[in-house]
Amino acid sequence: MSWLVLASEFDEAGRWVAEGLAGAGLEPVCFVTDADLVGAVWSHRIGNDSAATRIDLADGRTIDSADVCGTVNRLTHVPPDLAGSLVVEDRQYALQELSALVMSWLASLSTPTLNPPDTCGLSGAWRSPAEWALLAGEAGLEATPVVFDSASEQALGPYPWYAWGPHAPFVEDVVVVGTVVFAGVELARPVVDACRRLAALSATPLLGVAFADGGTSPVIGITPLPDLRAGGEAMIAALAEALAGERGGG
Repeated sequence: MSWLVLASEFDEAGRWVAEGLAGAGLEPVCFVTDADLVGAVWSHRIGNDSAATRIDLADGRTIDSADVCGTVNRLTHVPPDLAGSLVVEDRQYALQELSALVMSWLASLSTPTLNPPDTCGLSGAWRSPAEWALLAGEAGLEATPVVFDSASEQALGPYPWYAWGPHAPFVEDVVVVGTVVFAGVELARPVVDACRRLAALSATPLLGVAFADGGTSPVIGITPLPDLRAGGEAMIAALAEALAGERGGG
């Protein structure tokens, strides 16, 4: 049995998480990047109410979904090189099919998975600013208005929302890990509770929230791919508890 950390090849925070979890005693930890999936051999079986996946990586490692205890999932995309051997005309279609395969594999992994796949993202939904603002309001957080101009694709306003997407620059003030809230600023209890509710409402156990001017209101950005390193050892402990604790029913 092993713990799985999935991340982009260039995701240093993901690598840091894998090393930290191993150091915290969650062993063995298998760190797999999107680049590691290139050249892998897949066996994916789907039944009436279950799925099982075995992946033989090119470096000799094997990932069997039945052997995974829990997963920290930071995959953002399927690497284009997976379809690199195909003719150019077929590559886009092939990547869509491969994305479906990867999403089904992620869904086949044993819980807990932080973050589970969503139809709008491999590691949680990449929602538009308007969608996030609506969820933030439902959770009890004040969100800056999302204002659009017909001549611009960017959200406008006194506090424009961060550009959204897995490769957009983002600096979060709050990181939620399960039910634990880490903040770079002092938060009132209602704000802490609202951040927890937002993670639950969005089905995103790992969530980053940014506030205007580094304060606590209004919200100007939300991401399912927070930089976890700022939390140090306490962040690793929270991740370990969210994995091992949930598996044990805690």
